[in-house]
Amino acid sequence: MKSNMADLGTRLQAAAAAVASEAYPQDRFDGRGIVICAGGERLFTCAWIAIGVLRRHLGSTLPIEVWHLGPAEMGPPMRGLLEELDAQPIDAHEVAKHHPVDRLGGWELKPYALMHSRFREVLLLDADNVPVKDPSFLFDRQEFVDAGALFWPENFKLSEDNKIWELAGLPYCDMLSVESGQIVLDKSKCWPALCLAHWMNQHSDEFYRIIYGDKDTFPIAWLMLDQAFHLIRHPPKMLDFTLCQRDPDGGVLFQHRSAAKWILAGSNPKIAGFRLEPECRVLLKELAERWDGRVFNPPPRSREARRWERALSRTRRFTRRRVSSDERQIELVADHSIRGGELAERYWHVADSADGPELRIEGNGLPWCALRRSADGIWRGPLLEFPGMPVELVPAEVDAADTAPPVERDAAGATALLDPILQLAAALPRDREVARDLVGALRVLAALDPAFIARLEEEAERAAPMSGRAQVARAALAGLAACRQRADAGGIAVGHGWRTGPFIGPGYDV
Repeated sequence: MKSNMADLGTRLQAAAAAVASEAYPQDRFDGRGIVICAGGERLFTCAWIAIGVLRRHLGSTLPIEVWHLGPAEMGPPMRGLLEELDAQPIDAHEVAKHHPVDRLGGWELKPYALMHSRFREVLLLDADNVPVKDPSFLFDRQEFVDAGALFWPENFKLSEDNKIWELAGLPYCDMLSVESGQIVLDKSKCWPALCLAHWMNQHSDEFYRIIYGDKDTFPIAWLMLDQAFHLIRHPPKMLDFTLCQRDPDGGVLFQHRSAAKWILAGSNPKIAGFRLEPECRVLLKELAERWDGRVFNPPPRSREARRWERALSRTRRFTRRRVSSDERQIELVADHSIRGGELAERYWHVADSADGPELRIEGNGLPWCALRRSADGIWRGPLLEFPGMPVELVPAEVDAADTAPPVERDAAGATALLDPILQLAAALPRDREVARDLVGALRVLAALDPAFIARLEEEAERAAPMSGRAQVARAALAGLAACRQRADAGGIAVGHGWRTGPFIGPGYDV
């Protein structure tokens, strides 16, 4: 064990030396924003409430990225709920295809998300941490401007005999441990230290044995590289199950419910002194009405089934009838959620069946009905639970023929690449590097296939306005328009049918 510890110390010192002079990538990051790591039912519930408080009650306009570990942790309906709050979901597994990493678990994700978020100045906020006022002012505090890093104290210290001091080659530092429910960094000022903290978390199997997760890796990395930081001098305030952290002047700013995370369907204890608790509970109730806690992803299906889905989401509004029983107005949203439905009507998709496309509706993990389109444009089929009565889905206020999928040319050419490009771009942080690569790729494809621009415009109009796909499509159209102007000036044809809008998505300043 002793030799293993010695080896770990040698490797830590080598890593510190390697990153000490690592150059900050100036062209990748810009602006300010919040990063939250949250996926799966428990943390998504917490994150949605925290973001709801920031947006609806505190008036925060800071851009927000919500990092998760792929489709197993976040499906399209969950992404849609975040996008309605103007928060961008980020799939860390997609980012890792461009910035490889060995470990993406729980705590290990936090420094990785800090490094690769699109922001230069970033607040890392735990999902179960509810602010009591807009934290934007922290970026302008002199303590942050001078040091480039704000840390918050725990209510205990790393012991003097902890092995980490020896491994890091540091004398014992008599200071409170850092609590990483919130961290504010200017990456341009502390990039090597952040890289070193990330390296330590990549060796979590060794370091987490002697320190408590990610939080102690930050001060140790900063101390090893003699990097400045400001530790908030005011101790945290303790509530039941909650650690309240203060602003630089001593007022409560963050309420970290680390031992009382919000539960979507269950008992949430009332905490005396917890601010904005009624507002949080209203948000929790709203979420429970719109989401059943399931990470829903449509199953694999054919291109034809996806065409039907696009047609149905364009129509969107339907009257759902249980024949001789009841009816209600519902909406089939492009993110595969259903608005206005019962608890058994949460999600929808079009499946491939032996008899053709089949519209399937489900909720709480159980199938509810399976409908097929009749010649009159109405979708009909049986209820899949007792008493099995007939169900109809009738397009509202549009001609039934409008629910048919548009005739599309064979997408074997350049247009076939549009969907995977948009899926990838929407899952990545919107830094300048992504924007440049995206517009470059789309410019080439537009030159190869004139139909590509029309498909891109259709995507910009069809997708939910705040969705990552819609913002990417609009940003690409704006960038392509600029390319077209330059190309026209030089007499080079790069595509046809150009139309642009005024919107360029956050981070896509191309």
